[in-house]
Amino acid sequence: MILENVLQFIAKHPTIFIFYGIIIALVIIFRKKIDIQSKVIFLYRMKWGLKWMDKYSSKFRQWIIMIGYIGVGAGFVGLVAISYILIKNLVDLILNPATTTGVSLVLPGLNIPGLGVLPFWYWLISIFVIAIVHEFGHGIVARAHNVEVKNTGIVLFGPIIGAFVEPNEDQLKKQMDIKQYSVLAAGAFSNIILALMALILLNFVSFPLQQGMVEQTGFSFGSYYDQDYPFETAGINPYTLITGINGEEVKTFQEFNEELVRYKPGEKIVVNTPSEDYTLTLVESPDNPKKGFLGIQNIENEIAIKGSYQQGIGKVAFYVLEWFNGLGSGGKGFLFWLYLLSFGIGLFNLLPLPIVDGGRMAQVFFRKLKGEEKGNKLYYRISMFFFLVLLLNLFFPLLVKLF
Repeated sequence: MILENVLQFIAKHPTIFIFYGIIIALVIIFRKKIDIQSKVIFLYRMKWGLKWMDKYSSKFRQWIIMIGYIGVGAGFVGLVAISYILIKNLVDLILNPATTTGVSLVLPGLNIPGLGVLPFWYWLISIFVIAIVHEFGHGIVARAHNVEVKNTGIVLFGPIIGAFVEPNEDQLKKQMDIKQYSVLAAGAFSNIILALMALILLNFVSFPLQQGMVEQTGFSFGSYYDQDYPFETAGINPYTLITGINGEEVKTFQEFNEELVRYKPGEKIVVNTPSEDYTLTLVESPDNPKKGFLGIQNIENEIAIKGSYQQGIGKVAFYVLEWFNGLGSGGKGFLFWLYLLSFGIGLFNLLPLPIVDGGRMAQVFFRKLKGEEKGNKLYYRISMFFFLVLLLNLFFPLLVKLF
């Protein structure tokens, strides 16, 4: 069964395996220039971008320093917030194992609870952009404080591809605490700014432009959630166009869902389609017994393109915007995933863990508070605690199912 699922995944996402095949080949070809750490971290060092950092950090030094200091405040607020959220989420999972976890691995091809499947190319391009913005954020703030940046590079951490910069650690440690904090917080703060820019661009520019090109016609679904749920038992086939509920016309799944939440498990609803109406009885949601459940997934809003955008340059413009917006997939295009991934990675990097920026900020703080030796011990204990909390957030639901 497991082998069959793996083969199905490979057949469904061949691009992922071709891409990683190319990456493995490049690692083998350039193996003499790659620094391998802890057996799973592969570092390829370059000098790319160093002149750009020097140029713009010199030209806009005061602005960069000021934004870096703002990033310190945002970084510590984010550190406290994400730490609290992680602990609270774990407590909720322990007290109510049926609760949907708020922490999940976001990888291409996987069904992410509440969000659907992340397309591979959206993931790859987003991660590349996020990594560049993150690391150049560190680098340009370091140069603004006259801290040398020795290298830039590409990192492969297991299946995750990213970028890195290497500031001169000896110089960085000699800086005032606030300067160290600003360099360390710059990456996560840059990601949060990038996320906000993506969200603003999506909602106020790209999405409104595309909405003027289409007419909403309803929604469809790609597959059943499981067997014997209402849509399947009612005989509503995948990809059927849904146009209403209880005789009320709906143009999107969001409109349909706004009406659906008024009904409880055990109550009947009528689902309207262009060909016929289906009466079905709602069942309990696996995540919330008080909520009605349909048993469908891979939901997409259906649209009809206006005549002037069905050919020529209008057609090209429409599909370019569709790639960015994902109007037909519930607004989950590239800009949505860039926003989600950049914001999530920015917050994750503020956790007090040994491998991320929040951990290094915490280490500097505890050294200043307790002295170097006691500060390092306190930092180590706290970072190990949050590492355990993170693992439990990710795997506690699986452990509950197993035991």
